[in-house]
Amino acid sequence: MEYQQKMAIYKEIMNSLTDPFPEGTVEVSDNRSSIPVQAYIQRLEEKAGGLWSWRITGEPIIFENEDQVLVKGVLSILDVNKEGMGFSNLQRYTDTGKIKNLKNAILSAESDALRKACDRYRIGWQDLAPYRSWGSNPGVEIKTPHKTGKIINNDRCIKCDNPLTAADIKVLEEFNVRLKYCQEDLPANLKKRRGN
Repeated sequence: MEYQQKMAIYKEIMNSLTDPFPEGTVEVSDNRSSIPVQAYIQRLEEKAGGLWSWRITGEPIIFENEDQVLVKGVLSILDVNKEGMGFSNLQRYTDTGKIKNLKNAILSAESDALRKACDRYRIGWQDLAPYRSWGSNPGVEIKTPHKTGKIINNDRCIKCDNPLTAADIKVLEEFNVRLKYCQEDLPANLKKRRGN
């Protein structure tokens, strides 16, 4: 296959990979929004078929002092490779100090690495943009309008009990507020920029 043919196929695959996910795919909890790794894998299978692959590079790295494990991997679509790095927290037995969740922590870090690699291909950007500070940046060129008025989860305002919208969640994230308030009921003293 010639280079131009490959690039045409790659562009077609990328256009379909970066389409928005179905409504409800983004999971929002504790002011954190993410797309589950299973949704990314389903999208890759559906849109790229046998033209994608994922492989772990190197051995998992354990950071003893931080109680974290790091996994790196490479997502390949045709001849284009993007690396992702993922972390997961380790749990230890209190009496022996031995790691009790190593296997699950490695699998979780691998899933995180795959999500990060998908991010390098811009997969999920249209869905996550309403929840991220970069989502309104014109340089990012998100092509679909933000879903700012739609109800995105079951969270309700602790004052008025109205369901929270994507715009409400975005404001809470911007001010790093963990309490569930709608924009109208968010107290002024909580509307301060805090470190990320």
